[in-house]
This record gives sequence, C-alpha cells and structure tokens, in this order.
Amino acid sequence: MKKIFAFLAIATMFAVACSKPADNKPADKPNEEKPDDQKPDDQKPDDQKPGDDYAGPVEGSSEWSLIGALLDANWDKDYVAAKDGDIYVVKNVKLAASDQFKFRKDKDWAENRGATGDVEPFVVTTGTALEVVHNGKNLAVSADGIYDIYYNAAKEQMCIVAKDGTPTWAEGGQGGGEIKSIAIDGTFEDWAALEKGTYSQTFGDEEAPCPALTHCKVYATAEKVYVYVEWDMEYITDLAWVPFHCYINTDGNESTGGYADQFSDACSDILLEGAVYADGEICSYWVGGYPWVGEPNAAGWGWAPDTDNVFGEESPTEGAGVDGKYEFSIDRQMMADAGYPIADEFSIGFDIQQSWESVGILPSTSPSEDNANGILPSLKVKTIK
Repeated sequence: MKKIFAFLAIATMFAVACSKPADNKPADKPNEEKPDDQKPDDQKPDDQKPGDDYAGPVEGSSEWSLIGALLDANWDKDYVAAKDGDIYVVKNVKLAASDQFKFRKDKDWAENRGATGDVEPFVVTTGTALEVVHNGKNLAVSADGIYDIYYNAAKEQMCIVAKDGTPTWAEGGQGGGEIKSIAIDGTFEDWAALEKGTYSQTFGDEEAPCPALTHCKVYATAEKVYVYVEWDMEYITDLAWVPFHCYINTDGNESTGGYADQFSDACSDILLEGAVYADGEICSYWVGGYPWVGEPNAAGWGWAPDTDNVFGEESPTEGAGVDGKYEFSIDRQMMADAGYPIADEFSIGFDIQQSWESVGILPSTSPSEDNANGILPSLKVKTIK
C-alpha cells in the first residue's frame, strides 16, 4: 500500500508541474482579448503597424506657407513655413507624384508663387533652384517620397530636396547680377538674355475679371525702368486708339498714393497714360504724367486732370512692339526732374483698355469669396545695381 500511495503522490506532483508555463507565470485565461501591443502585426490597427511612422510636415511660424492637393488636404490647408532670413521651408512633406502645390503669403492668394512656363503642373527637378513667380503654375515632383520644400524670397527661387537634403540656389537673384540694357526695338531677344532673378514678372489669370493682359516683366537699372508686356488679341478689336496705363508707386511707400479700383495696395503716386496703338498701327509709348491728388489709399479717378501733365511737351517713355507684345522704357532722370523720382524698391501695375474701359489688368487674379474683384497688390520691383 505504501508503494501505491508513494506512486500516486509522485504522479500528482508531476501533473501539477506540467500545468504551469516554464516561467512559472499564470497561463492566459481562455478567450481573453490581448492588448494591441501584444497582438501579432497582422491583428494590430493600421496606425500601429511597423513601417508607417510618418509624423507629418515640420511647420514653423512665418507669413509664408505651403498649400495644395497633398497629404489629406485639397487646397484647403496651409502648412506654415519656418523662416531663416529670406529663406522659408516646410520640411518632411510626404508627396505623391500626382500631388500639386504652391507657396502663398498670409494664407491668401494675393501673393503666391509657382513656376513659369506653359505646362501645369510644372514637374520640379529636385535639388535644382527653380525660378518662381506670382500666379505661376502649380508645382509637382516626379516621384513619390518625403521632401523638404524651400522658398528663397530674396532670389525668387524654390528648391525641393529629399528629406534632410541641402538646397542650392542659382547665382544672381533680384537686386544682384550683371546689369544689362534693353533695346526698345520690338524684337525682345534681349529680355530672354536677362539673368533669372534680376527682374520681376507676373502672369495673368484667364478667370480674372479683366484677363486681356497675360504676362509682364519689369527690369530696373539705375538709369531706366524697362517693361515687357503681352496681351490677348481676342480682347483688342478696335485698334484706332488703345490706351495703356502704367501706375507707379514711385516712393515705395504704401501709405501714400492711391487707386484702390485696380490694386489692393492702392499706393500709386503717378499715372502714365499713353497708347500702344494709334490709327491701327503699333506706336511709340508717348505718355502724359498725372499725379494722384485724391485721399491716400482711396479709390476713384483721383488723378490730376489732363491740363496738369507733369511732363509738358516731353515724355520719359519710348516703346515698340508687334500685335500682342510690347516693350517700353521709363527714363528715371526725367521722372525725378518732374518731381517723381523712382525709389530703388518700388511697385508698378498696368492696364490695357478698349473704349476707355479696362479689359486687362496686371497683377490680377480670379475672384474668390474673400476677393470678389480679383485685385492684387502692384508688382514689387528692385533696382539692379
């Protein structure tokens, strides 16, 4: 009997020992749900699976931001750029090749930057400086990836690099570069030879209220201001007399001057009024000069009357062109002699008319809920020295 009891005791101890896990912890209870961090990867929620650790764009605090059809946004979210001097950047931006984007200022379309050219979207060559302009084309990349997107406001260039890459910038930039002269001969080849970043330019918007003007460049040297402009001949049907107006904020001060009818900064100090066609032919841009005499930053036709032309029998301008393309110069010394010297940094705007009604305005944009008239600030220009 003792042998039998001893055998039963040993068997019982062996059975108890086999019922515990090797580490002596209690066994899992039947059908008990495990927490997510203990589940196999194929049972975890999507946001806890390995390889999906993207944290989103790295934002900063500045007036410029990135906006577009990217990430979970569809042109309805701004990613605010960090600032270092004149350079703005949004880092760690996950982009698909189908995404499109631009930079804009103060979360508003009044100042935005895109690419030059006719193709939209403009596919960026990453790691290479890209000239950008107001109202330019939407941008895109050629391959999916995570990028840092830079905007250099001093040079008006963007550079898109792979995450944690180093941007490069082209030589020159507005305010620097080789000083060149423009021949006013109606051929325009010398405009193409200008170094990128040494001039200001803007493009028209076909959905703007007055879309006839489609493109302009402004290049300023110490002696002259040069303007190149294009327009859509579909809107210019009566060539007997085609008024063309140039509005200049000569002192660069936004608290003086006016004319809120066509430009949101309403700071033009003088109006240059002339024509680009006379009797059906392209003519030289011979203008009168009429100062703003209305209240500062006001709307309405607050210009001095025709009898108060500050240039008398002289004109500081000359122009030449062909149908739809034109160039002209403004002599800075003659402007100064008339009492309106042009500052090193100034702004300028334009319109072209039919029967004394504007059919084209630059800069301008398409209307929106916040900008029913599609008006923009006048184009800022820096003098090359």
